[in-house]
Amino acid sequence: MRSDLYPKAFKLVIPCRNCGDYIAQCLSSLQDQSLTDWTALVADDASSDDTAKMVKPFLADPRIKLRTAPERLHLMGNTVSALNSLDIRPDDVLAIVDGDDHLQPACLEKVWEQHRQGFDLVYTDEDIGGKSHSIGRAPLKGIPVREQLWCFSKLRSFKGYLYTLLDDETFRDEKGEYFRAAGDLSICLPLAELAGPGKIRFIDEKLYNYRVHDQCNFKVMRDEQLDNNWFIRSRPRLSPQTAHFDFTLEVDDIDKGDLFALGEKYEKVISAPHTVRLEHPIQEDERDSWRAYHGLWLADRVFLAEKIVEPAWNK
Repeated sequence: MRSDLYPKAFKLVIPCRNCGDYIAQCLSSLQDQSLTDWTALVADDASSDDTAKMVKPFLADPRIKLRTAPERLHLMGNTVSALNSLDIRPDDVLAIVDGDDHLQPACLEKVWEQHRQGFDLVYTDEDIGGKSHSIGRAPLKGIPVREQLWCFSKLRSFKGYLYTLLDDETFRDEKGEYFRAAGDLSICLPLAELAGPGKIRFIDEKLYNYRVHDQCNFKVMRDEQLDNNWFIRSRPRLSPQTAHFDFTLEVDDIDKGDLFALGEKYEKVISAPHTVRLEHPIQEDERDSWRAYHGLWLADRVFLAEKIVEPAWNK
């Protein structure tokens, strides 16, 4: 069987503002990828330099499109607007590449392969301005991601269904404005919570080149970035989502005393990291006797849900 979330399209968004000196290298690095089946939307945040002009030669490539905001939307306003303009399907792979950064040639291929294996939030390690240190690592186990040292280096990619489960409020500050700084936290932390630890994959290779320059947010908006950081971390954490599963199977004639064994059985049948939704068909008058069992996880990757069926005489 093939997962219902098996990826079919790789869609990149490239938010940028005054990246005229860098955007050509960014787009060239996409064209140099060993994986060639992708599309990219350059989201120009009303740049006051020649960013759009530098993008135009690349529009001869049908995979690359340009979208220019008529007025400045700032970091997350521009990013969210670009993402929302896409036709996002649950199994799409989405990724955000900053317009002043660039990728190593094998980056997209290695990320794509992890999504094909069943991971829904995938990120790589990064080269930070040629420095030897790195912030990337796998998340700590058993500790809420909002309480961990930041580890989600770039490139970050995620299944489309995860993004569509986020409310617009996720990307806004206390005043209701889109975050201008610390936008990475506003999207990565809730995505990681919704995906759940078993669906997250860190690729321990420096496949993304993060450019350090004088206009980086951590330099020009340092105080705002730190304030937003703690505001985002203070928000209630999200539970792993239960709307999308790799496999949905119907189970009948199950016993309440054997549910743990049932979960263990399907974890052996369905390989990690894939998730399974077990639908238990019952009639309306049986709901009360099962309400303490339905809508709960039987194992790390196995979820039990009710499926109400009409009695045969009512059909």
